[in-house]
Amino acid sequence: MGATSWEQIIEKLSTDQEMQELFAANYDGEISEHTITHAIAEFEKTLVTPNSPFDQYLAGNTSAISETAKEGFALFKEYKCDSCHTGEALGGGSFEVMGLKADYFASRGGDITEADLGRYNVTGSEHDRHRFKVPTLRNVELKAPFFHDGTAETLEDAVYKMAKYQVGVELNESEVSSMTEFLKTLTGEYRGKPLS
Repeated sequence: MGATSWEQIIEKLSTDQEMQELFAANYDGEISEHTITHAIAEFEKTLVTPNSPFDQYLAGNTSAISETAKEGFALFKEYKCDSCHTGEALGGGSFEVMGLKADYFASRGGDITEADLGRYNVTGSEHDRHRFKVPTLRNVELKAPFFHDGTAETLEDAVYKMAKYQVGVELNESEVSSMTEFLKTLTGEYRGKPLS
């Protein structure tokens, strides 16, 4: 939308016939900051994708994921990936600097773009330069390309680069494969149907 104030958002939604009808049906026609945020929250509740193989594994079904995926999960914990990718969503709750252990941007090459500045674009604080929201890893196998600049075209490439630039470890091919298999177990279901 590109809005910078609630007034702009309310004005835009108030001139949309479909939105007027939806707000009339659900909020007695009131289009306000409160009803808009409530509507968004209700929509977001529908985006839950439970019952992934990993969820089943955590619930006690030890055969829900392969031995290779279990090895990947062990590596995920060993390399402290779970210190940023936390909680039920395995991420999404914090902002971290891209390139904690090695200079991602120098290795990538090219000029630094506005997008590369990350959260700095919003706050203007040097503390937030190259700082990005940690994404959830739920359904990650379906989200290529990866990173803010789309430079990791495959999940394997993303795993390798995250280990190198965020953890300071160069994974071997077997470790990348195991961690990738683990990440694929995080793909759940939407309205009772497997995502693919």
